[in-house]
Amino acid sequence: MSWGGTGQSMVPPPVDSGWKMPEIEPGPAPGIEFGGFGERLVAYIIDIIIVSLIIGIVGAIGATAIGLGAVGDSGLAIATGAFILAVAIVVSIGYFPWFWVRSGQTPGLKTMHMRVVRDVDGGPIDWFHALLRLFGYWISGVVFYIGFIWILFDKRKRGWSDLIAGTVVIKQA
Repeated sequence: MSWGGTGQSMVPPPVDSGWKMPEIEPGPAPGIEFGGFGERLVAYIIDIIIVSLIIGIVGAIGATAIGLGAVGDSGLAIATGAFILAVAIVVSIGYFPWFWVRSGQTPGLKTMHMRVVRDVDGGPIDWFHALLRLFGYWISGVVFYIGFIWILFDKRKRGWSDLIAGTVVIKQA
């Protein structure tokens, strides 16, 4: 039978009981936990110490070469020093993305037994998302570090860098 001969079935429309199925909050796979604020902070401090040492040593070598070149009027020494300083800049920009793409772990994250993965499926991140995450680091720091503090309030312990890049930090067993 149909309603008024229109070919529709006789099933009455659903009644709105007010009950709605709760939204499923995606979480990590069983046995995996999100990386917490304290552990991530320690990992970040370890990485900043490493980057600072590398940049300090390389920068001192580059500055010395430039200084010696200026005193001795050597264009080659100045060019070498400038190149070395450029290397220091590349290291400071590329350190985090290189490790995130290579293994998902900077030395600091590895020390704390954590890894950066794609939020969607837990897979490794690519260069595009690693650079987005680095951009997110800069944004997080510029705005009074609120983007890092956000980790304390997010259910999945994501900072702004994670939200921007579609990543999450997980603990490893």
